[in-house]
Amino acid sequence: MSELYTRRCRGCGASFSYDPQSEALKCPYCGHKEALPPTYEGIEEIDLEEALKAAQTQTSPLTGYHLVYCQTCGAEIAAQEVRATCGFCGSENVSEKALQALPIQPQGVLPFRLTPEEARTLFDQWVKSHWLAPSDLRDKRKIEKIRGFYLPIWTFDAQVWAHWSAQPGYHRSRTERYFDSSSRTWRTRTVTYVEWGAPVSGHHQDFYDDVLVSGLTSLPTSYLDGVGGFATPSDLRAYNPDYLLGWEVALPDKPLPAAWKEGYQRIYEMATQACQRAIPGDTFRNFSMRLQLSGLTTKLAYVPLYVVAYRYRGKPYRVVIHGRTGVVYGEHPLSWKKIALVVLAILIVMGLLIRLSAH
Repeated sequence: MSELYTRRCRGCGASFSYDPQSEALKCPYCGHKEALPPTYEGIEEIDLEEALKAAQTQTSPLTGYHLVYCQTCGAEIAAQEVRATCGFCGSENVSEKALQALPIQPQGVLPFRLTPEEARTLFDQWVKSHWLAPSDLRDKRKIEKIRGFYLPIWTFDAQVWAHWSAQPGYHRSRTERYFDSSSRTWRTRTVTYVEWGAPVSGHHQDFYDDVLVSGLTSLPTSYLDGVGGFATPSDLRAYNPDYLLGWEVALPDKPLPAAWKEGYQRIYEMATQACQRAIPGDTFRNFSMRLQLSGLTTKLAYVPLYVVAYRYRGKPYRVVIHGRTGVVYGEHPLSWKKIALVVLAILIVMGLLIRLSAH
């Protein structure tokens, strides 16, 4: 049995929730606030090799329901996630038992700055900006829910050294003379071609900091890239459960070995792009790269994200909103009526231009 973590209001005794507008703890009943001074010390990078060994020997993360005691009223609660709301007194709690079962403890948290109302406004603006989306998509009744939750992410640091080689190519053009059989006359034309140079080589050396991988299998890392990522080490606070109070918190279901496999691929692609940018010329061929990594570290952190899930004509769609910057990224249906009107308008304009040119 394990207790829950909660913070009580000094004014009325109710449980606090984290308020993104004031970036402080706020009582939902009397409005009393308590400041949360940001703490940046204590964020530890863990040696990746040791972390992978620990992940192999550690028991699997806590799944299903677990019993905990509410610190406010003492009731026994069956909690399934990190957030646990007591059904008897309504207090907001954080289940430390769920987090303690993880092979690696969270080291950092990036707090929410946008309120749910602001996220809703940004989503409405996003829908309006996609004019090929169906008009009735703006109907709020079609939106199932806007959820604000803390998403687990794995981050990886690496000292990168790569040696590359390639054959550069240069775009060239020349004028040539040819016989036009239709007019039975000689004409000239410009032909472009690639002039291949001698093979070249070089090396790329850099430190890659906080290469991010989503900790949820249900939310691909591409969604995090779509909102601009969370590469904001200056804003990342040392882990403090106070920031989680009153918010949904997802447990990572992507184990560290699987996350590192994805992280390595991202590092490899980043190094490849850096090496290819160093190749002279306009194009290249026969590219090869040898990659060496050292100083590998990792950490588990929580970042803020709003998720909008909705269905349109039976098909599910998902939009995500950065919980601090407000950048929106996601999917939306297309209105085939609007697309048909656009195509029809293009055809009409093309027809008019053809008629004008004929005259």
